[in-house]
Amino acid sequence: MAMRISINWNVFVIFGVVILGFIVAGFLVSDNAETDDGFPLNIFMWGMAAMFTLSSGGILLWAAISNRRREEIERNWYDAEAEILEVSQTGAYINNQPRLKFKLLVQSPMHGQQVVEHKQVIPLTELAQFGKGMKISVKVNPENPRDIMLG
Repeated sequence: MAMRISINWNVFVIFGVVILGFIVAGFLVSDNAETDDGFPLNIFMWGMAAMFTLSSGGILLWAAISNRRREEIERNWYDAEAEILEVSQTGAYINNQPRLKFKLLVQSPMHGQQVVEHKQVIPLTELAQFGKGMKISVKVNPENPRDIMLG
């Protein structure tokens, strides 16, 4: 099962200090101060504070949405067992982790036995657990038996 996204709050404390610094600097600079291209420096400082605030909020929103989806999967999807029939590389890497294509024989308590193709990013440290013929646990969407998550 994919891990929940955890937030390193120390980074947000640093961002908060930077944001506060830009806001304070915007009030402390003279009204006549300009950037190299002629814009008011205080407006630039406040704009930077706004950009840092929006990006921090976006990261927090993304983490909350991702974690809500994972919690919904853990709560509503049911456990099943699958046998790996085939495993191959897709050629894609996400954060230097390979995305693999699986052909699985899923033994589902609700939907019976069926062959499912699934692609998922697998950490390099866990590759040995996903060989042909191995049995693995999966989570199955009760509404769509082809929608699974490796466990």
